[in-house]
Amino acid sequence: MSQTIVPHSLPLNIMHVPARDQTTARAPGRPVNLRLKSNILAAIALVLVEEGYQGLTISRVAKAAGVSTATVYRRWPTKQAMFFDAMRLWRDDLTPEIDTGSFAGDVDELIAARIRFLDTPLGRTYGTLLGEAVHDPEFGQVLWEVSVVPARAQMALFLERANRRGEKVFCQHSDTVLDMLLSTIHFRAMNLLGREPMDADSTLKEIRSLARSLIAS
Repeated sequence: MSQTIVPHSLPLNIMHVPARDQTTARAPGRPVNLRLKSNILAAIALVLVEEGYQGLTISRVAKAAGVSTATVYRRWPTKQAMFFDAMRLWRDDLTPEIDTGSFAGDVDELIAARIRFLDTPLGRTYGTLLGEAVHDPEFGQVLWEVSVVPARAQMALFLERANRRGEKVFCQHSDTVLDMLLSTIHFRAMNLLGREPMDADSTLKEIRSLARSLIAS
């Protein structure tokens, strides 16, 4: 069976923010800026990578996007609202649509997607956000919706397809295995705390091997 992996481009991964945005005319009334919001979301990524979450402010985002602070405030009343909107766009990079034709292949690609994201400049800020989530329930809820819920839903889809194909699946409960795999990946990503970046290729190989060993023989 042919392998199909549907990639998703993410505004937050765009590291170039145009100084001026393209617009299209609307009559009557003011022009509609088709790229403005995506440029602001890309600017959030730039500021987050350069300054961290504590340095993320509406004024810095506006400057990076080449717009006024009033333009940003018209879309988001607070820094948190702005950031939550941006963070929800991470979902497709953390958990892209996957259908390789086999259960093991699907799991391999789910692992790879998480490692690829955490190995980007934006992904390397992810660990610092976990600390914020501990102190802010709304922050934690958004992070849960972006990171955990889609991964579990996708694993359920993998299992459903595997059952239809008569394939062997994990010998333990899938949520337990998924938690173990993803937590190991995130723990590896925290090597940055010791100033040693994660070795993405080695981690990918090892976590895939671990996942395969947990598929019933």
